Amino acid sequence: MLKITKVSGNIFADNELKKRFEILDSQGKCERLKLSRQELEKTRLRKNTDKGTDVGLSFNDSTKLNHGDVLILEDRFILVEQITEKIISIKIKQNLNQTEVLVLLGHIIGNRHRPIAIDKQTIMFPIQADSEIELFKNLFAEFLDNLEMKVEERVFVPRKGMDVHEH
Repeated sequence: MLKITKVSGNIFADNELKKRFEILDSQGKCERLKLSRQELEKTRLRKNTDKGTDVGLSFNDSTKLNHGDVLILEDRFILVEQITEKIISIKIKQNLNQTEVLVLLGHIIGNRHRPIAIDKQTIMFPIQADSEIELFKNLFAEFLDNLEMKVEERVFVPRKGMDVHEH
């Protein structure tokens, strides 16, 4: 087992590291450690990379993994890739009651203890099962006509400071 205790950097925050990754990846010298969003939160985890390397992660309590993190550089380049998940994305159509709709959306999503992400005018949050699509349509029924709502599969990165536990 390969024991890893620190993160070497992130390819989305370090252009030199990204270039190095691209070169090594084109040569087949990179491995990927695919983790769910929940696994990224763990400080201790054992898992195999896409090439079968047995990896044991052991971090101090303040270390949290992120999509794009590089775990070691010396003889291997292991990239953390977050697994995609189903999310609902909501965009509010232009209307006079936009503030009211935003407050109600926040209340409903918050009562479900969901982490959120906001990208421009779109609010996103994860769902655990397809049955939740109907649940949220029902919860948003009062103002559903004012929303553009879609379900998609993507890497979900919660807004910083929105560390809530999901029920």
